[in-house]
Amino acid sequence: MNEQRISPVAYLALGDSLTEGIGASNPSAHFVAQYFQHLRHSNQCYVRNFGISGMTSDELLSLVSNPAMIRLLPRMTHITITTGGCDFISLYENNELTLRKIMKTTHKLQDNVRKMLTLMRRENPAAVLRVLGFYIPLPAYEIGVGKASFLIQSLNRALEKICNPFGAKLINPFDVFLNRKEYFSDEVHPNQTGYDELAKLFISTVQTRTDALPSLTPLTQ
Repeated sequence: MNEQRISPVAYLALGDSLTEGIGASNPSAHFVAQYFQHLRHSNQCYVRNFGISGMTSDELLSLVSNPAMIRLLPRMTHITITTGGCDFISLYENNELTLRKIMKTTHKLQDNVRKMLTLMRRENPAAVLRVLGFYIPLPAYEIGVGKASFLIQSLNRALEKICNPFGAKLINPFDVFLNRKEYFSDEVHPNQTGYDELAKLFISTVQTRTDALPSLTPLTQ
């Protein structure tokens, strides 16, 4: 009799306040929790959430490079990343939203994401990798939808190109959040409806509950 031993899901969520779930109605309702519940198929499955509000891409790269994290990475079947929002928020808060500053921050973010994915694939060639792209936050509407749309869509395309060689998938929330101000709990964070929409985007990339798990080992009895 042939059966399959399905590897337990070991999900590592890395990132900023979106991974932490700021704005969600409760800790079990943000996109990380919903994505995990969709992936979960046994009591042996688990999630480790390292979402830290305010974390920049520099700080996330430092966390991923930490020896303890490097030891953890090979055991993961799924990894999600949210990063970069805080890089741009600091420009907004410091009144530095100039094109030069935006482009400099964009290039730095891209370099940091490339370094993270390089390290992750070195330690774990098989994990399912998902990177959340960008939507237009409410303050960006002040500079005009057209200009904000061009900048953010260009950034998402650049991140997608970075993800592809690593077998990572960019989750692009741009269209879902465009002109949907009712999806926000504040200027940048989704409310529960917004997190529900993000969860749908992540879940839509899963073909089955065991989609792309590192190993499906056949058993013969």
